[in-house]
Amino acid sequence: MSVAANRYAKALLDVLYPASAEIGLDQLVRFSSLLASEPQVRQLLENPTIAADSRKDLFKSIADSLAYNNSVRNFLNLLIERNRLDLLSKIVEAYQKLFDEKLGLVRAHVTSAGPLDEDQQRDLVAKLKTATGKQVRMELSIDPSLIGGIVAQVGSTIYDGSIRRQLQAFKQRLIQN
Repeated sequence: MSVAANRYAKALLDVLYPASAEIGLDQLVRFSSLLASEPQVRQLLENPTIAADSRKDLFKSIADSLAYNNSVRNFLNLLIERNRLDLLSKIVEAYQKLFDEKLGLVRAHVTSAGPLDEDQQRDLVAKLKTATGKQVRMELSIDPSLIGGIVAQVGSTIYDGSIRRQLQAFKQRLIQN
């Protein structure tokens, strides 16, 4: 993660926390998505040969139509002014991480062989909460190649309870004997 992106994210979170931090995150994500889906707008806002005032006017019309929080609006204006809009996706990522830390949350990316019902999801969140000692926000994906079970990644820790992993371990034991 970029040092600059981390600094920008921390500065914005310090301004918005606690009252508007969630709103700020939502607005950053929406603006980042807008730039990803509208490359011409992104090019105009990032082009340093276009006067900063013209770029800020374009952003103002976007921010007015989306009713952005004043602090988020000022922050994004600063990024445009300083030609740092290219850092936005990294800033969003850093902001999310810092915000989660303030809330005592960890994100768990869970991959299962098939869909998990609500009871299984609740049980899994409870087990990950016990393992990490923190509140868990879970993101789910499906990978049929796991055969069965799940793989959960929390930060740099991976909990692999998949059948595929068990079969690989069994194969290794057979080869060694």
